[in-house]
Amino acid sequence: MGSETYLNFAGFQCLENLNHSTLDLYLSTCGIQNCVGGHRFGPGVRDSYILHFISDGKGIFKCNGNTYELSRGDVFLVKPDTEVFYEADEHNPWSYMWVGFNGIKAMSYLESAGLDGQNVTTKCENTPLIFSYIQQMIMCRHLTLANELRRESALLQILSVLMEEYKGTLPKEERYDYPYQIYVDQALDYIQHNFKSNIKINDLASYIGIDRSYLTNIFKHVTKLSPQEYLMRYRMEQSMNMLRKTDMKIGDVAESVGYHDQLTFSKMFKKFTGVSPSEYRQG
Repeated sequence: MGSETYLNFAGFQCLENLNHSTLDLYLSTCGIQNCVGGHRFGPGVRDSYILHFISDGKGIFKCNGNTYELSRGDVFLVKPDTEVFYEADEHNPWSYMWVGFNGIKAMSYLESAGLDGQNVTTKCENTPLIFSYIQQMIMCRHLTLANELRRESALLQILSVLMEEYKGTLPKEERYDYPYQIYVDQALDYIQHNFKSNIKINDLASYIGIDRSYLTNIFKHVTKLSPQEYLMRYRMEQSMNMLRKTDMKIGDVAESVGYHDQLTFSKMFKKFTGVSPSEYRQG
């Protein structure tokens, strides 16, 4: 405890040797540096996962026998115990920010951001936002549990930015984290609990967190119906049950299944069953 180190001098801010109380994901270092021409690291290894976000200038990064020429908006990953070399350009040296972290979930989060296997570079369009999160980390440098939580919250925000930007580059069907059956089950549950409301498919897709066209495709694949068709069928089945088992007025039945106009309900009911609600009730 109490071993945090904060460095602050011209063109360089760094927070390192951070304490942590969790094993899932924890920050080990972070910083901001305006490099001079030819500034380099390595060849050498680090003991954490370290993401570098280039905010200006350019340089090279060498890893696993590959050389990457990188510039503003690029991100490169240094993995623990992996030999790397990186160097600022002599004439247009880069400035970058970095976050170093470890933990049981570290690699899985990086994979969700497209940094897996041999892939050690990516893009980040929103470097000003990343800069603000790293500044928050540096400001929360004093030894308190509250500051540890604030730093780790900022780390999660940084990883979430990378994940969202990476997902946006994928084909639509590959952008989602869970098997499609989970999204369909969630849609079915939502419809069954809210069928009395004025459900719109756009709202349903937004609630689940997926694209409307993707929802429609996977919903049809599982149920053989579109979400709108399933909603109509579910409403009709509920109204049939009410007509059989209760003495409710037809207008009240219509209201109970999401139709505020009895005439519209009766037309839909006849289209679905072949008879009117009153004829259905009579047997």
